[in-house]
Amino acid sequence: MNINQPNQPVISRDMADFGVPGVVIEVDPIEAETWGAFEENAITEQDAIDSEIDIELDAEAAQ
Repeated sequence: MNINQPNQPVISRDMADFGVPGVVIEVDPIEAETWGAFEENAITEQDAIDSEIDIELDAEAAQ
């Protein structure tokens, strides 16, 4: 055993292993979506534009 190499995770497909230190659970995209792994919570494009305007106004006020 080489002590300079980091420990490699154990790969599992069994959800019973969830929470076990050092175990990585592999799931397919459909399973992950079913469990909520891909919940979209990004801001809208308009929210991003509005927030940029706020920054510009704050910079002008500071001058």
